[in-house]
Amino acid sequence: MSTQEGHSVVHRKAADARKVFDARAMSPSRALRLSLARAADSVLNLAATVATLEQMVLPHDGIAREMGEDGLLLLLDGPGARRGALRFDPQFMAALIEVQTIGTVERAEAIPRPVTRTDAAIAAPLVDSMLALADDLLAEAADGPDEPAPSGFRFGDMVEDLRMLMLSLDAPDFDLFRLTVDLGEGAKTGVMTLLLPHEPARRKQPDTAQGGTTLKANALGAPIVLEAVIERLSLPLREVCTLMPGAVLNLSRRALDDTRLMAAGAHPVATVKLGQAGGWRAVRLLGSAQEAGGREAAPRNSEPDAAQAPETSLSALRDS
Repeated sequence: MSTQEGHSVVHRKAADARKVFDARAMSPSRALRLSLARAADSVLNLAATVATLEQMVLPHDGIAREMGEDGLLLLLDGPGARRGALRFDPQFMAALIEVQTIGTVERAEAIPRPVTRTDAAIAAPLVDSMLALADDLLAEAADGPDEPAPSGFRFGDMVEDLRMLMLSLDAPDFDLFRLTVDLGEGAKTGVMTLLLPHEPARRKQPDTAQGGTTLKANALGAPIVLEAVIERLSLPLREVCTLMPGAVLNLSRRALDDTRLMAAGAHPVATVKLGQAGGWRAVRLLGSAQEAGGREAAPRNSEPDAAQAPETSLSALRDS
């Protein structure tokens, strides 16, 4: 298969994935996943697939911990003189340089080096296109005051170091988005970190004619966190103290088919099966915790994978 045919197959797969995501409710994180892939394809002819996405609210004093010194640090200019920031790690930056200079991404880890304003100029079109596409997606999906508003941020300037970046950002809190991205069909894996001033979610005004917001509405609308617990292990303290990154923990074969969905306080909610749906890590509901406790565990080899039944899957990664 020729390189051109390979690119065509990858592009068709990317287009199919986009249709799946377009059909779902839009959020800032989903808009970023879509817009980065589309911008990399249209601006650089670069295949970029978001493998993971983390989102959190970060106080100003946490910027140094989360952004780091290496890589390319950029300021973003927004409406009302607001400022955000974006960082490409050395692997992401190397992929951008390689695809612009030699037309492909080399399958080798890049050696970190000092960044220059030429690097910033190469990255600027991708940044502007990505942010503009994300704004368009959010604007198209917004149909009420509860929907996230477009941010309006664009490429501003390169900053020399982390200290200058922190002095340039004045918002008390930021929305942090960290995307781990496979670049050039997996030739390199890079990380992009985006900081935007945090704005509390907009809420609809209560309908006074209907008695306003009720306790029931507040309770049903409260956010909850569910964790998929594959298995619980008991280890001697001396073994726990020697655990290092890359250590392997042995799990039973039935653990993946007997995963439990847990709420706060280790409260069991349901039994689930691990899988994937639409490129996301996912779990498929198999039954409530009460049902699981009242029946014997049976082999589930006949159960379809979560990827084959996305309509009954829950995302195991929070996408807010």
